[in-house]
Amino acid sequence: MGLRTNIRVKAIRYFKGNKKRVIFVAIIVWLIVIIINQILKHQPEKIDDPFTTYYSHVTVMNNDVEVPKKYQQPIENKIQTYLDYCNDKKYEEAYNMITSECKRVNYPTLDEFKGYVNAIFGDEKKIANIQSYSVVGNNYIYNVRILDDILATGTTGGYSYYEEKFTLMPDGNDMKLSIANFIGEESLNIGIEDEYMNIKITSKSIDYDQEIYTVEVTNKTNHYLVLSDNYQVDEILMDYGANTRRPTNMALPMFFVNPNSSTKKEIAFSKYYDDSSIEALKLIFNNIRVFRDYDWETGTTQDNINNAVKIYSLEMGIK
Repeated sequence: MGLRTNIRVKAIRYFKGNKKRVIFVAIIVWLIVIIINQILKHQPEKIDDPFTTYYSHVTVMNNDVEVPKKYQQPIENKIQTYLDYCNDKKYEEAYNMITSECKRVNYPTLDEFKGYVNAIFGDEKKIANIQSYSVVGNNYIYNVRILDDILATGTTGGYSYYEEKFTLMPDGNDMKLSIANFIGEESLNIGIEDEYMNIKITSKSIDYDQEIYTVEVTNKTNHYLVLSDNYQVDEILMDYGANTRRPTNMALPMFFVNPNSSTKKEIAFSKYYDDSSIEALKLIFNNIRVFRDYDWETGTTQDNINNAVKIYSLEMGIK
């Protein structure tokens, strides 16, 4: 008799000799399964919002620097509350958590902020990894990576993520929050004047990876002033001492001023906020042109150059 046959025979004999006991045990097991199932069915459904999966308060830029203990929990609470609001599409509550400067510079209206939230968070709730990135004075900069919750969505084909810098600043018993790489804004009162124009740098907006200067030029003449129109390279530069840098936001660098008029322009330069080894020294305009006639659609022509009233350069000290 084979092993399998022998086992089957023994099982049949056991069942016949213990039929009532087997049926009783089966009924008990069946009842237990039903009871557990009913209990689970009547439990309130718990759908947790995704929570941050990782926090670190030791900075990436310097492993010897850690955010002070007294600020760590307030920072976590502030970031988590903000992310929860964004996940739940509580736009106004999230909007009210960011600084007034951050609103004014990046999201002047609630509708603009809604567009930012929807672009990042989409329709599915997200999770986030939070890593202290840098400490500059009382500014605590965190890298925030927002990504798909794979366990919740069942994504198997990889996932995308978005990341940006948040800046937390102590404010009494609270923490101020800036998002989208924004650090802050400085009012400046830097100006220079000559016979052709009055030029002012009125403010500097600071992101983690760039500085954006607002420049206002007033044309004092009946001619056209052209500061940049891609006629030549390096028409505008920022001198950082060790090097000069071109603007990063002027792919179409049309900066001209009509006769007896004023024009404002934002000019951005690459500069990491926590790079203390360099600072802006002077803004350089290498090719200011004063023209009798000018067509912005064609830009500077050789005829403009031949008939120019004046072509010169100008430097504005930042410090």
